[in-house]
Amino acid sequence: MVLLSLCSLAEPVDSLLEIFDRKPSLPHADAFFAYLYEQEFTDAPRMYSNDPTPEMDTVKALVWYWAGEWYYATQQYALAEKNLLRALELMQYADKTSYSDNLAMLGLVEMRQSKYEEALGYMHQCYALDVESGDAERICSSLNTIAGTLMAAGDPAEGIRYELRAIEYAKKAGSPVRLAVVYGMASEIEHALHDDEKALCYADSACVMEATTGNTHKMMVRQSQKASILNGLKRYEEAEKILQEVIPFFRQAGDRLSLAISLNKMGIALHGLGRSAEALEYLNEAIDICREIGNLVNEAYAQREVYEILFRDNPDEARSHLLRYHELKDSLYSQATAEQIARFNAEFRMGEYAVENTRLRQRDKIFAIIAVIVSLLIAIAAVITALLYRKRRKATNDQLNMLMAEINRFKAQEPKSISVEKPQNKPDKTLSATERRFLETIIGTTTEMMKSTSVTVEKIAERLFMTSKTLNRKVMDMTGISTKQYLLLIQLEQSRKILVQEPEASILDVALRCGFENANTFSAAFKRVYTISPTEFRRQAE
Repeated sequence: MVLLSLCSLAEPVDSLLEIFDRKPSLPHADAFFAYLYEQEFTDAPRMYSNDPTPEMDTVKALVWYWAGEWYYATQQYALAEKNLLRALELMQYADKTSYSDNLAMLGLVEMRQSKYEEALGYMHQCYALDVESGDAERICSSLNTIAGTLMAAGDPAEGIRYELRAIEYAKKAGSPVRLAVVYGMASEIEHALHDDEKALCYADSACVMEATTGNTHKMMVRQSQKASILNGLKRYEEAEKILQEVIPFFRQAGDRLSLAISLNKMGIALHGLGRSAEALEYLNEAIDICREIGNLVNEAYAQREVYEILFRDNPDEARSHLLRYHELKDSLYSQATAEQIARFNAEFRMGEYAVENTRLRQRDKIFAIIAVIVSLLIAIAAVITALLYRKRRKATNDQLNMLMAEINRFKAQEPKSISVEKPQNKPDKTLSATERRFLETIIGTTTEMMKSTSVTVEKIAERLFMTSKTLNRKVMDMTGISTKQYLLLIQLEQSRKILVQEPEASILDVALRCGFENANTFSAAFKRVYTISPTEFRRQAE
C-alpha cells in the first residue's frame, strides 16, 4: 500500500488511538486493529473481545506498538517514538520476540531522527535478544540496522563490518526480501566509503533480489540508491534518467523521506551536468521536506550541494547555506556521539553484550546453597582430574621406560634395523626431567594420532610446532635413534598391548588402530623388530 493513502488516513488513527488512551478497553482495541486491517496495514484482524481472559497490559502494549509502526510508516517519527516507548515499558515483561521487535522499531525511529546514541542503545539490546533466539533472519535485521546507524552517524568503515556479517546471515536465512535489504544497505555504505564500483555491484544485486519480490516501492528505493552511486561515478546522465522515473513515483506515493533523498540526488546529477538552475530547484525542495520531517542528515547533504553551486556567483547566499551545513554537521556528529559509537563498537567486537537483568532476583540463601554445591562439584572434579592425570602420567612414564629399554637393547646388539636408518652408537645417557617430558609428549601425541590417521614424522613435528629436522635432531640426541624409529617403537609397543589384551581383534584392526596403513606393513615392521610375526607373538602370549 502506498504511503500517500497512509498519510491521508492518519487522522482516523489519531482519533481511534485517542479514544483507546482515554478509556482502554477491548472494544476500543478491536476498533483500532480493525481499521489497520481494513487499510491492509496488518495481515489479520485482532479481536480481543472474543478472548475471555485477555491481559489489559498486553493489549495496551500491542496497541501502542502498532501505533508506533503506523506512525513510522507515515514518517511521523516523534509520534512513533512516543507510542513505542509506552509499549516498551509493558513489553519488557512479555515474550522476548515482541520485546525485540519493539527495540528494533525504536532503533529505526531514533536513527531517522538522527538520535544515534539512543538508536545504538536500543539496537544493542535487540541484537543480544536476537542472537539468543538463534534466528538468522532476526540477527541479520539487527546487524543491518546497526550498520545503517553507524553509516548515518559518520562511521561507514565500522558499518561495513556489520553489514558483511548481515549478508552472511541473510544468505543463511535464504530470504530474497532480506537479501535485497542488506545488498541495498551495503551499496549505500560502500558509496559512503567512495568505493562506487563495489557499491554498484551491490546495488545491482539488490535490484535483482527485489525483482523477485514484486514490491514496486522497494524497487524504486533500490533504483534511487543506484542513482546515487552513478553520481559518484560521474555518470550523471544515467542517474538523471533513473531519477526522472523515481521522483514522480515517490511524490505520488507520499513517501516524503525517499522523495527528499531522490530530489537531493537529482540536484547533484544536474549540477554535474552543468544545469545549476534546475539543480537548485530540486535541492531547495529537498531542504524544505527534510526540515518538515526532521531529517537532518539529508538536509545537510542538500545544504552542502547548494553551497557548492552558489559559492562563485552568489557568495553571500552560499555562505548562509554553508553555515547551516556546519550547524547540522556539528549537531549530528558531536563528540558525545562519537564516544558512544566507539564504546558500542568495542563492546560489539569483544562480545561483551549486557543482557536484560532478570526482574526477580533469587534469595541469598539459594545463591549460597548453589555456591556450596558448585564448590563441592568443582572440588570433586578437581580430585578426579588430578587422579586421572597422575594415572595417565604414570602410564606414559612406564611406557617411556619400556621404550628406552627397547632402544638400549637395539643399540646393544647388531640390529636388523627398525627402519632403513641405523641407531647411532651413543653411550646410554640419563635423561633430564625436561627430556623425559619431551619424549612423553611425543608418546602422547603419537598415541592420540594413531587412533585416526597414519603416523609420520612430519605430522608429529607439525603438532609440536617445529620442523622435522629439529625434531629428529632432538630425538637422536636424547635416544640415539631417529624420530622415525622412535615413533615405530611407540606404535609397536601399543600393538603388543592390543594383541595380548584383545585376542579377538584381527591383525588388520590392530594395524589400523596403531597408525599403520595396512596389515602387511604392520606385520613386516613387527617381525623386523621382534623377529616373530604378530600372530606368533599372540600365540606365545596366550
